[in-house]
Amino acid sequence: MRAPEMRYLVARAASNPSELKGFLSFQMLHEETMDDDVMAQAAYCFEVQLVFSARGRGLGEFLMRLLERIGSYWHMDKVMLTVFKANKGAFRLYTEKLGFTLDEISPGACLSALRARRFDYEILSKPCNHQIENGSVLCKQ
Repeated sequence: MRAPEMRYLVARAASNPSELKGFLSFQMLHEETMDDDVMAQAAYCFEVQLVFSARGRGLGEFLMRLLERIGSYWHMDKVMLTVFKANKGAFRLYTEKLGFTLDEISPGACLSALRARRFDYEILSKPCNHQIENGSVLCKQ
């Protein structure tokens, strides 16, 4: 968390700015692809943490959509994250609500089902575009 490259989106209560509601940590990285000669530019989400009272209210979705816009603004190829398979709620949020899919380097995408079962996580990603609409940069939906 103290890496100089790490960046944070911090959520505070509107009524009391000293009241922390959660954060998202991320870095802009060069990520491997299945092509040994190609690296992808990625806005990589390392962690989303919300206080219990802020969960299920759209704050995590809001922080992730901000990261998508940041990735697009900086011309990243994609937004990426790692999610534990056991975290079903997070997996549903990322895939069903936010449109993330298994990244090409995720165990579930590049290994046989038998070998992929050995991993307790998947790597998800969502491509970014750099389309400007009403002055705002958008990621593909």
